[in-house]
Amino acid sequence: MRILVTGITGFVGGHLIECLHAIPNVEIYGSAFGATPEYFDQLNTNSNVTVIGCDLTKSDAAKRLVEIAKPDLVFHLAGIASIADTLENAEYVITNNIIGQLNLLDALKSISPKAKVLIISSGEVYGSASEDELPLSEKSDLRPNNPYSVSKLGQEFLGYQFYAAYNIPVVFARPFNHTGPRQHGNFVVPSFAKQIAEIEAGLRKPIMRVGNLQAKRDFLDVRDVVKAYWLTLNKGIPGQRYNVASGKMQSIAQILNLLLRHSKASIEVRIDPKLVRGIDTPCLLGDAGKLRELTGWQPEIPLDKTLADTLDYWRHFIKLRKGN
Repeated sequence: MRILVTGITGFVGGHLIECLHAIPNVEIYGSAFGATPEYFDQLNTNSNVTVIGCDLTKSDAAKRLVEIAKPDLVFHLAGIASIADTLENAEYVITNNIIGQLNLLDALKSISPKAKVLIISSGEVYGSASEDELPLSEKSDLRPNNPYSVSKLGQEFLGYQFYAAYNIPVVFARPFNHTGPRQHGNFVVPSFAKQIAEIEAGLRKPIMRVGNLQAKRDFLDVRDVVKAYWLTLNKGIPGQRYNVASGKMQSIAQILNLLLRHSKASIEVRIDPKLVRGIDTPCLLGDAGKLRELTGWQPEIPLDKTLADTLDYWRHFIKLRKGN
């Protein structure tokens, strides 16, 4: 079986590779844009992964990628994943997420039309919902309220068009917030963990700067999420959408307090107005009943372990950076 993972060197891509390594008789191909993170190189030493440099916004590059991989299964992870990075540059996220996917699907249509494709959308497509509308199912209203969520909904509609018009077997996952070791520090949990680790290492004053702590989110461990992706791609019905969610909601303040309990330092928390978004969804809580009924999937890793592992990752990363 030949598997293509776009965005393979990203946060989720590295964890997905760990999941796929447990599957026998697979050849794994992946696209990478820009430099390959050091942790990915270490993770995949002597592995059966072929990483191909590719800018999916270039149609020729996408075609070359698919010609090399000739995939049976495709995990489409590539794209801009940070809401903060998209608020200032809507064109950038639309180009990367929608045009990049268009080029990939066009290449698959002409080269590997039977390849089953998992497109990663987001729970953010539901946008602002009142708490009495929660939890959100695949039948809930869609109210995307930032460029990132608009691009993700665009990816869904584009993928569905290729399914309906060309019979490309496309399935959609709508993951809610997921985190864990190796996530980039511009996301909320690793931002907190990185600051705590730097304070413990004496690299910054014992003051944490944070944004809106009142927002509530449905948090998952990335290691549970990649298992859901594998099950969704293999068992999901083409044209269908599946929430990937824990069904539990935590405020950002609760997340911060859980992390601080693992800290070895006394830390002051300060709200930084620069970190508060002009547009922010108050609460997100997903219902993954459709996925659970189809596959039996449910999250297994407790949130406290996810947070502790993320903090330990940043402690180790900073220790290596200091050369200790």
